[in-house]
Amino acid sequence: MAKKRVSFLEWGILLLFFLPAAGIVWVIGAGIYHVGHRLLHRQPLFLRQPAPFFFLTLIFASIGACIQSWKPIYLLVPIMILGYLGVYLYTREEDTAWKSQNFRHILIVGSLYMAIVGQIQLHKGYVYGGNWWLGILIGMAPLGLEESGRLFGSAYNPNFTAFILLLGLASLIANILQTIKSEKKQSLFFFLYIGLMFPIMLAIVQTGSRTGVAIMVLLLTLFAWKVSRLVAITLGTVSCILLAYTGTFSSIIPRFDSMVQSFETRQTIWKYSIQVWNNSPFFGVTPLGFQQAYAAFEKTGITHAHNLFLGFFCEYGVIGGTAFLLFTGSYLYKGIKLFVISKWKEQQMAFFFFTLPVLPLTGILDHPLISPQTALIAIMLLGSWERAIPAVQHDSIPNSFQKSLLCKKQAEAASIK
Repeated sequence: MAKKRVSFLEWGILLLFFLPAAGIVWVIGAGIYHVGHRLLHRQPLFLRQPAPFFFLTLIFASIGACIQSWKPIYLLVPIMILGYLGVYLYTREEDTAWKSQNFRHILIVGSLYMAIVGQIQLHKGYVYGGNWWLGILIGMAPLGLEESGRLFGSAYNPNFTAFILLLGLASLIANILQTIKSEKKQSLFFFLYIGLMFPIMLAIVQTGSRTGVAIMVLLLTLFAWKVSRLVAITLGTVSCILLAYTGTFSSIIPRFDSMVQSFETRQTIWKYSIQVWNNSPFFGVTPLGFQQAYAAFEKTGITHAHNLFLGFFCEYGVIGGTAFLLFTGSYLYKGIKLFVISKWKEQQMAFFFFTLPVLPLTGILDHPLISPQTALIAIMLLGSWERAIPAVQHDSIPNSFQKSLLCKKQAEAASIK
């Protein structure tokens, strides 16, 4: 039975890349089934823990927004979030369901597929024959894309594609570090992973996402730092001097000419998004209602706040926004604590070290998690990380420190006697 459930979810995750619309329905349906299965068998949902409590808060806020606005269509939002909760619980709790290695490979395969499809888009145009419904099914119908010539693969929007490609790049970097530090000789895989990095990096640049390119540079810098700090400092210094001397910053920053105008547009969106939140401060307007609420201030077809943190306040009000801040804070504290304690376990935690920062950093100037496709991938990443934490913490303390703790406890016990 367990094997069937694992296969069912894994096929759904692959569909998130190849047939996104079907994959979204598939994986959310699997999540709802898992919640129902737990309730039927009277198993806990761990609603007092940060992530489940966060999802429960979003469900409550979206139901409140539906009642407040009297729009039954908004009920799709709590149903979707219920699926998110189920996917999180499943990826976190089922030992046989997920291993970070499997998830890493799926991210790499999906990213490469998007990069390849994106090249076809850039050179051949629409690859779905102009049929809008077919484009929605395979993720190749552009949504919210105002500029032509930007790669968006099978994620509907270049910014969403950049988010997924960055996770794929981070996964490759983690694999490369693993091969470098592995006791077994894996030179073939080392060169394979290095080679696969280039099409993904090229695709990130071709998305035209300035945030994506900046995060890509950050990931590569951290990668070099992990391999050799001296090499990283030398390469970074030389690169900055050459770029400053030759004045080629504009050639490596996508859409450099429109950067100032784009930032001014972002400021306008944020200003009116705050007004949207002011009009519905308690429950928000839900992701489905944002565009209509925003149109009351500026009729430009803006569908989200283009900022992850502001987006949650607009869509789920002060209830969901505050819960998101607490949720983010708990993960930040847990992440810093874990990576400091398990510094000597870098090989084991490299995947999470490189992938997790992508989530908040891409949300500074955008809101990629507004898409269920990207949100589900992020939830699986968090769930698999949560499942890996106990094992890492158990092995993270070095033997010398364990011995000192044991001696201390023995001394305390002796003093009590």
